[in-house]
Amino acid sequence: MTDNDIQKKLEKASILLASGEFNKAYNLYKKIVKENDSSSEAYFGLAESSLAIPKLTVQEIASSYQKACDLDPDNPLYLATYGNFCFENGILKKAEDCFQKASMVDEENASIYLSDLATGYFHSAKNYQDHYPGMTYDDILITSMKYILMAFDLSSEKAKEIIDNL
Repeated sequence: MTDNDIQKKLEKASILLASGEFNKAYNLYKKIVKENDSSSEAYFGLAESSLAIPKLTVQEIASSYQKACDLDPDNPLYLATYGNFCFENGILKKAEDCFQKASMVDEENASIYLSDLATGYFHSAKNYQDHYPGMTYDDILITSMKYILMAFDLSSEKAKEIIDNL
């Protein structure tokens, strides 16, 4: 299969995905992956279309996101999307890793990824707190605040000074 053929199939699959034809998009992305297992775009599309297919497991979807990120490790969209997926499913450590890496590969937008990390962590950790024995609400606040401070490039001392002036 030529690169041109793959690109045409990727475009078709992308249109199917965008139009809500998730099963058709999934099947086409799966075919592309079988024919060319080095297409990060196909793995990402496979993961995205998988979200609407109830029979697929979190592990199967995460595997497709991971493969896309492995094949294109400098793609902040892949990393942040995978991070959000992990937060939605209570996979805190992997989500943190994804957002931190996104902030490093896209330094211009690092504060956005870090603030998303802070709020995503806060909500996910609260929702999945019972899955993490020993995790306290204060632990959640400390970790979330750490990422907020990183997003604003603030030291804890400067943050305390600002808070004292509120």
